Parts: sequence; C-alpha cells; structure tokens
Amino acid sequence: MHNVSRMITGEQSDFLSSLYNEYYAKIYKYTLYRVGDHSTAEDLVSEVFEKVLRKYYTYNPNKAKLSTWIFTIVNNTIINHHKKNQYCAQTVNLEMMDSRYRLDDTIIEQELKEHLLKSIMALDDRQRNVIALKFGANLTNREIAQIMDLTESNVGTILYRSLKRLKDILKQEV
Repeated sequence: MHNVSRMITGEQSDFLSSLYNEYYAKIYKYTLYRVGDHSTAEDLVSEVFEKVLRKYYTYNPNKAKLSTWIFTIVNNTIINHHKKNQYCAQTVNLEMMDSRYRLDDTIIEQELKEHLLKSIMALDDRQRNVIALKFGANLTNREIAQIMDLTESNVGTILYRSLKRLKDILKQEV
C-alpha cells in the first residue's frame, strides 16, 4: 500500500473537483454502456478516478487531449474488468431508483432502458465501444478516432453500421 507523502493543494483540489464534475456523467454512461450493470459501472468509475488521480503526473498534453487520456484509462479499466470477470448482465434494482416518478412510469421506463441496454450488449465489442463513446460519453467522432486508433471516417462507418444493427436487434425482439 502506498503512503501519500504530499498533500493536495487547494488549487489541485479545485482542479480535481472540476475534472470530476466535467467527466463523471460521461464516464459513467460510457461505462454503463460497456458493462450493462449500474453497480459495476459505479465501481469502475470510482476506480477510474482513483487511477486518474494517481497517474495525473504522467499526462502529457502534447501527446493527447485530456479527454482522450482519461477515456483511454476508462477503456483499459473496462477491458481489465472483463478479463478478470466473466461478463453477466444483471438487472437494475428498482428500489435504488429515484422515487420522484410514479411507480408504473418508473417500471416501464426501466424496462425500456434494460431492453435497450440488453440489445446494446448483443453488439460486438467494437460496435458497443463506439456507441458507448458517442452516446454514453458524448464524444465527437474525432475524439473516438483518437481513443480507438481509427480514422474519423471509419468511426462514422462503424457508428452507422452499429446503429443499423441495433435497430435490427430491437425490431427482432418486438
């Protein structure tokens, strides 16, 4: 176990706080699209922020944008998770959901989300990854291309085919 020998300054704390506020939702959605389970996604996002904090000193803005560097860490964390664990989609616990909605609406909405998530999990890993980066993390095709080491046009093609495949999967299940 490492002992942290230096304290985080107020400026560093403000930076880390802004980083968390800017990226948490994007990383969470992306991770959820990739793993298909809310509690696993939360655990992995926590692990990602821990890694970002520990490895921030290695970030080189001349090599990549900060978002690219962060999502590379996210992607590697998810890959490592899949290697360690046999993937098994789980359903979301309705008791954990926001109680502001009427129960009927909540159940219907949750079933639709689970149905979509299950359909996304039926895509191959590359397709799922592109969809997760595009719609989960709200990244541009250029950013996705940098993270996945592809051309922008290739990302567009994969995205188009992935959405077409997802549409076909959803049609089959109706």
